[in-house]
Amino acid sequence: MTIAEISNKPISIIKNSTISDAIKMLLNTKISRLIVNDGGKHIGIITEKDIGLFLFSETTKRGLEEIPVTEIMKPIEFVEEDTDPKNAAKIMIEKGISSLCTGDKQEVKAIVTKSDFVKYFARRLLEKNKVVDFMTHDYEFTHTAAPLYKVVRKMLEKKISRIIVKNQQEEPVGIISFRDLFRVSIELGSEDDFSGTNFDNVRRGFLSEEGFGDISLARDVMTKGLITIKFNEDLAEACNVLLENNVSGLVVLDGNGSIAGIISKSDVAKALASQ
Repeated sequence: MTIAEISNKPISIIKNSTISDAIKMLLNTKISRLIVNDGGKHIGIITEKDIGLFLFSETTKRGLEEIPVTEIMKPIEFVEEDTDPKNAAKIMIEKGISSLCTGDKQEVKAIVTKSDFVKYFARRLLEKNKVVDFMTHDYEFTHTAAPLYKVVRKMLEKKISRIIVKNQQEEPVGIISFRDLFRVSIELGSEDDFSGTNFDNVRRGFLSEEGFGDISLARDVMTKGLITIKFNEDLAEACNVLLENNVSGLVVLDGNGSIAGIISKSDVAKALASQ
């Protein structure tokens, strides 16, 4: 099988779009990357994680509706259509990227992502590996009462796109991802209570000890509940759970029901590359 058989047509955003436009499109389509289109020529790619890392570390006074997507887009990585999934996964891991495209360097014909690898693994590699074989044992967490600015700072420092939230009894009760923060930034930008507050003030509020980032707590933003998988489950089954819930990572539980780590689409890509 080649990546041409598991890839998809890309969803694009025009060159003069803003980060605000990109966030809304990502939330509406429930995807994690967009190809930047300049008059029919594909000139770059912008991902959910790129936006998150930029959005919550950017310190200029421009609002989200003033920052063009071209400012944070990255080059498109092309491969041949006959590349097999295993080698494609290796290329992604080596380059530290999360997608590859096929085409003629100016027009993206198709895109393959880690989500496509997850689908491939779920269908083709049953009973090949256990979750424990490729899970990430370390994980980051915060608490429900943590001010949002501390949560965002931790995510930026660790360069992670999700963080587990625990209550006072140290029980995991939710998770915060860049997508949750995107949703809040858009909601606040349109709230009547925030009329006159531009996106820039909302963005800086996430990191501010005086503003929104101190008033709002982790529990106000988190997605409640955790999607879990047992450490000894088939990795292909974990892939099915990822797909069914449209998430990029699962919390892994040990034999006692305690958190043992995380299994993510990136971990699945590593598993595929090792086959």
